[in-house]
Formats: sequence, structure tokens, C-alpha cells
Amino acid sequence: MCGITVAIKLAGRSRPASPETTAHNVNVDANLESQLASSLDAIKHRGPDSHGSWISPDGNIGLASCRLAINGLGPGGQQPFTSPDGSIHAVVNGEFYDHHRIREEMAQLSGYQFQGGSDSEIVVALYQYYGVSFLSMLRGEFALCIYDSKTQLFLAARDRSGIKPLFWTVHDGTLLLASEAKALLPFGWQPEWDVRSIIEIGWLTEERTIFKGLRKIRPGHYLTCLSLDHISEGQYWDHEYPDKDVRETRNEEDMIEGVRTKMLDAVRVRLQADVPVGIHLSGGIDSSVIAGMAKHLLDNGEVRLGGSEDQRLRCLGIAFDEGSGYDESGIAQNTANFLGVDFHKLHMNESELAANFEEAVWFDEQPHFELGFVGKHALSKLTRDSGLKTIISGQGSDEIFGGYDVFLRDFLREPDLAWPNSNLDESTRLQKLQETTMAMARANGSVTKTSHGNRIPPHLSSQIPSFAYGVSAPHLLPSPWVIQQFGLLSPQVSLIENVDVRARDLMRTKWHPLHAAEYVWNKTLLANMILTNLSDRTEMSHSVEGRVPFLDHHLIEYVNGLPPSMKIRYDPETGVMTEKWILRQASRPFITDELYRRKKHPYTAPIAYPLDGPMHRLMSRLITQSSVENLGFMDWEKMKDLVETAFQSQDRVAMMDVFALAQLVVLGQRFGMPRAER
Repeated sequence: MCGITVAIKLAGRSRPASPETTAHNVNVDANLESQLASSLDAIKHRGPDSHGSWISPDGNIGLASCRLAINGLGPGGQQPFTSPDGSIHAVVNGEFYDHHRIREEMAQLSGYQFQGGSDSEIVVALYQYYGVSFLSMLRGEFALCIYDSKTQLFLAARDRSGIKPLFWTVHDGTLLLASEAKALLPFGWQPEWDVRSIIEIGWLTEERTIFKGLRKIRPGHYLTCLSLDHISEGQYWDHEYPDKDVRETRNEEDMIEGVRTKMLDAVRVRLQADVPVGIHLSGGIDSSVIAGMAKHLLDNGEVRLGGSEDQRLRCLGIAFDEGSGYDESGIAQNTANFLGVDFHKLHMNESELAANFEEAVWFDEQPHFELGFVGKHALSKLTRDSGLKTIISGQGSDEIFGGYDVFLRDFLREPDLAWPNSNLDESTRLQKLQETTMAMARANGSVTKTSHGNRIPPHLSSQIPSFAYGVSAPHLLPSPWVIQQFGLLSPQVSLIENVDVRARDLMRTKWHPLHAAEYVWNKTLLANMILTNLSDRTEMSHSVEGRVPFLDHHLIEYVNGLPPSMKIRYDPETGVMTEKWILRQASRPFITDELYRRKKHPYTAPIAYPLDGPMHRLMSRLITQSSVENLGFMDWEKMKDLVETAFQSQDRVAMMDVFALAQLVVLGQRFGMPRAER
């Protein structure tokens, strides 16, 4: 696991050489070397163990990495990696599984001579033998950059679900890439607000960010630059779902066992490391089954924890104030007692959340709508202080098993013809659909209109998943010039218009609406919010590698192929719709009965806080006339009472607006952002 940064001087776009950019010898550009070093220093939290760089002899290309050593702890794991013939150079952020098997295969196929025991070194061997198609052979969480001097091809790629970040932009004739935006500052990049992206939350739904001109490489995609000139993007993987009209031939028992087998394998490979591995444990079924399966595998001797003779499984979690309605630590403790594992919890009260807020925002580099990210940021510090460099979490389960309440309406929109023996008869389905539609309309104001009240265009309305109607930018009031320039921007239209055209056609003609909704969620909110604000950024802020078994692509592909009725199940005796039904069946041997029967409760921090408390004082300090007007795109006159109104009314939406605005203020100040202008 690492932080990476890359600079490529594009042909015909660079400025003429100056004394400041003259190489200190004929082969090395001293200025580039200094920039790479400063860039790594900005993200040293991602890799405090060592750092290294490679610069091409002509000074046009620089690759650099700061390392968090997890596998192959010796000097052979030092990056950048270079092929034995010196033609291929690579930097990698992430973790690859089954790397021992791949090393053996490559040694037999090509005679490749590995320099050390790092899992990441397989990237060079695979690329040298298979070319760009090697991406489909990788299993894990990763972002990587490769330069092939023989073909003059630069390649950058990101894992299938977007677990690991990779940003890119072109500045002053140079293609820049990095794990975090702050790593680009030493190259002279001056961040500016992307006002349109912020207002229509393009940073949440597609490859844009809150910074103008800064893009993400999309999950399952790669970027190439040929001969320092032609930049293009491609896709190497995508979610696929079965034809909704084709009947499933497998029985329930086979499918349950298939899920259990895939899950156990995904957990097993993620327990393997040369350093200790722990579990982030909450009160939900997702992290609990991970802990249960890990304990099962350890007890059966199917895997050993690395880095220590101590084979006790360690779990860590967050405790919010009792009585807040958000504290699940008691349930997590019950799970730990059931499994017989250690459980350490971090109490995050209002004072702790306020004290960690600004630092957590700096590491996240984008807003989040509640304070759960602050808790995860602090939990990572406890994790590292406990001697753990690697953690396994339960992220991604709801996305593939239909776990969110917002998926229910999409499940009900059409009968599940793939599983006609469902307990859900047609009249009950239509009744439940009407009830769910009315409930969503009450919660969101509409299931046919944008967040501005405009009706969704007819050609898009059938393609927009139900959850999208609850997706909106913070209810903040932009400056008049923003509306004049961009009009009333719709997050709902932005979300669906940025879905691949091929996928939209499949959503319309082949996929069940539940699967269509899962697809859009995975491509948008999972990658751009959950895996960012609640995973990679908060984990790596204290040099902790996060591993995500539910997003193992072997498991994803298996679960995607299941009928919708395996994910959401209706019980005619109780009238209850149970989410993640097949996960519950597959998990039952490893979890408590309490969790087996418990309804989904998303991880969030408390929303409401009292007047004149630590959070109120923090928000009042951050949100001032000066700080808001310095953003340039928010109307202070219409928002000057926002903080007081929110804390007096304790209104959930108003509080979320306050938190989002405060985060924009912090990012503007920390990044030195100029005021946005027309």
C-alpha cells in the first residue's frame, strides 16, 4: 500500500528550459526530482516506511512512491519497480491477492526474475508478458502507473470498484497523476473550485471532483498516454447482470453455498500479510460476518496472521454516546463475545468529533453529508496506535446484496421472472410498490421530479433508480451569477446522464430494476463517497491499509448473477421484506441470532448537537460572512442565519447543510483556493 505521484511532460506543451529546470546532469531534471519529493511529502501518511522515485534519462517522465510496507518487507519491495531489462517502470498503490501463484506462473512462462517478495511486483511481470490485457488478471484493491520505454506507452489504472484513488490533470504542459489532490500542489497546480460540479454534485456521481480540471480515473478503467502526446481512456471491467426474463435453474441451497464459499475465500486471502491484520467491527451484519469468517478460518488453521506469533483476532470499533440512537458498540461487543475475540472501542462524543473535524476534512478532500467520516478518521488512529497496519472492513455488502432501503422500490417495480416461485404474489407486489412509492415521495418530495421541482425528462425517468430522488446537493443557496451561468442544475439528471450508454440500454431492456439500481449506485455513490470518505481517505490518514472482501470481483460477479429474490425476500407470514436475504443465510453459522434478525442500520454519526456546545462553536467559527463570501459561489445574505437556525431547530437536513458548508470552507482555506468568479 502506498501513495503514488507521476509527472509526464507532454510533447509540444512544455515551456522552454530555464535555469530553474536545467538538469543537474545530462540525465536528471533536478527540478522534477525536487517536485516529486515534495509531492510524496504531502502524502507521506499514505506511505511512511520508505520512498523512492525514477526519472527518465531525458527528464520528461517521473514516477514516485511512498511505501506502507505490508508484504515483502525487505528492500526488494522498494518502489518504483523496474523490469530486469530496465525498460518497464511502475509504481503501485494497493494489494494484490493470489500473488504467490502468479509469481510461480510468470517464472515458468517467461522466466521473470523477481527482486523481492512484494505482491505489487507482479504488475511488471504481468504487463511485460501480456501487455495492457494484464489488468483483467489482477485481484485486489489497487491504483497503478506503468511506463514502457520501448513502446513509449504510459498506463494508469484503477481497481474494479474504485477502492483506491487516482487523480489526474494536465497543468502547464505536464500530465500529473497522484493518489490525492494535495500531492499535486508542489508541481505548481493551483486548485480552483469547479462550481458546476459542486452544485450538481458531479464530484459524487462521476469522474469530476470539486476542483476544476481535476479528474478521477473511473473504477475499472485505465488511462494511456502514447509518446508523451495522445491521452485516451478505456474500460477493462464492468458489472454485468443476467437477463431478467431468463429463469434461474439453480436451487436456493446451491446459491447460498456459492455465496458462502466465495465469501470465505475473499476473507481468507485478505487475512494474508507479513504484518498483523485486524477487523473494523460495527453492529451490522457485514463487518460481523467478516469477523466470524476470519475467526473460523484461523481456528481451522486455514490461514495465519502475519507479523506476530499472537494469532488472536483483534477487532476495533466506534462508540457514540449512549442514547444518541447511533451507538452500535453494544451489539459489536456481543459479537466479539460470541466469537471470543478482542474488541477495542473508541468513544467519539461531541467534543471528539469537533476536535477531529478539520483534520479529517483535509484528508478527505471533499464534503460528506454527516460526521461518520470524522469517527472513521479517529478510529484509524486507534488502529495504528494498536500496532495494526492492515484492517478488513465490511464496505460494499449493501451495494451487491441489495441492502439499502432505497433499493426496495426498485425491487418491487417489476416481478422477478427469474424466480417465479417467489412468495411475493403479484397483488402483494403492487400493493407494496404503492406503499414504498408514497413513502419515498413523502421523504424526497417526489419520485418524478428533480430536486428543483422540474419534471424529469421522459426519456430518462424510467432509467433513474429510486435512490437518485434522494440525492441532492446540500440545500445551500448559490450566488445569483451561478444560477445565471449554469441554470437550475439537476443532480438526478447528472447522475443518469453519466452512466455508460451501453449500460443504460441494458438497464432499459435486459436488467431487473433492482440490478439497474445497484449498478448506478456502485458506479456513483460507492466509489465516489463511501469508498472515499468512509474508507481509503480515513484509513490512510493514519497509515492503515483497508481491505474490502465484499468487493472481491469473484464475489461480485457471483452475487450479480443471482435473481433479485435472493437478495430481497418477502415473508408472507409477517409481511416483512428482508434485505440481504441470501447473505443472512450464508452468514448464519458465523454470526449471532441477534444480527441474523436485525434490520439494516447504516453507519452514521449523530446529527443533532446542542446550542453553545463544541460542535456549535466550531461551526460558528468556520461559517462566517468572510469565509462564505471567499468561496465566491454561495449567497451569504440568504444563508447568514443557517448555523443558528440549524442548531436551534435540530433539523437533520439543516445540520447536514451546515456540515457540508463548513467542509467547503475548510478545504478552501487549506488548499488556498481563490474566490470563484463568473
